[in-house]
Amino acid sequence: MKVDLEKNNDQLIVKPYGKIDNDTHAEFEKAMKEACAQSKNIVIDMSESNYVSSSGLRVFLAVTKNNPEHTIVLRNVSDAVMEVFEITGFTDILTIEKDEAGDKPDIKAIFFDIDGTLLSHTTGSVPESTIRALKKVRENGISTVIATGRDINELKKLPLDGLEFDGYLTLNGNICLDHDLKMFAGNEIDPGEVEILVNIFKAGKLPFVLIGEEKRYINYVDDVVIRTQLSTHGTIPDIGEYQGEKIYQCIAFVDQETRKKLDALLDKCIITSWNDTGIDIIAKTGGKDAGIQKFLDKKKLSRKQTMAFGDGENDAPMINYVEIGVAMGNGKPALKEIADYVTDDIDNEGIEKALIHFGLI
Repeated sequence: MKVDLEKNNDQLIVKPYGKIDNDTHAEFEKAMKEACAQSKNIVIDMSESNYVSSSGLRVFLAVTKNNPEHTIVLRNVSDAVMEVFEITGFTDILTIEKDEAGDKPDIKAIFFDIDGTLLSHTTGSVPESTIRALKKVRENGISTVIATGRDINELKKLPLDGLEFDGYLTLNGNICLDHDLKMFAGNEIDPGEVEILVNIFKAGKLPFVLIGEEKRYINYVDDVVIRTQLSTHGTIPDIGEYQGEKIYQCIAFVDQETRKKLDALLDKCIITSWNDTGIDIIAKTGGKDAGIQKFLDKKKLSRKQTMAFGDGENDAPMINYVEIGVAMGNGKPALKEIADYVTDDIDNEGIEKALIHFGLI
């Protein structure tokens, strides 16, 4: 696991990332020993760690017992970890600072899916309430970021006038662009897996799109492609040939049965559906959640400072990843089940209502 040590005046801040369990407790213990050797005033920032197992608890216990002359304080403890501390009686052993910020979340970045979230398929436009709400959010110092399965060239053709964004996590987070559309992070599909995907593309049995950093192209176009793209206000890629470039995402226009076969075939990719006949294929190491973390690293923000809005299957990773995941009222039932909050329909001021609910505007 990753553990950051940072000096802050007379304090040494220890910040673990991820679970503290049987697989990671040794690294956490090593970091704590190093911290205690450097300072007697330790703050453990738990904002990026929301799971502690019995192995992790033993580390907290050992550090406390073995360093009685140290001041060791835990901050930003999640509700899930606090429940573990309470059940095990560790709230009587550890010094845990309560969050005094009140009910209003400390959100600094909000991530938005486009289709069905910002862009209504009913009207073909962004609701006025959404434009109004996002303007207020930005005036309040909160970054707004696109998180979409679309590539930047297609995104430019969408009616998003009146909206400004601080970043663009395109291709499901696999090409990350800043405010000025300059790429600051990428996550390509494994070259070995690309060989298989290119063979599928060349075989021509399925309508198949390859997407690189600069362009996207399809092997052939049929009625399914046209119908699927029209249903989401999408554009049809040019027909082209693979030239050996890095591939960041593929799109296939297939039914769910074929999707299952591709799922079983590809070892190093994951597949998400964005339409009954449209799927995205990306690296297993990718996803909107991975793109969000790259943006947070760039901006030096914490996951506890994040919110996301989505409506579809490919939004699930980011809805799970952020501090507050919001599902649109018109979203998929499975997404609503995992969301922290379900707002109204996109065409009934859903985004604005959620931002008001959380006190962000």
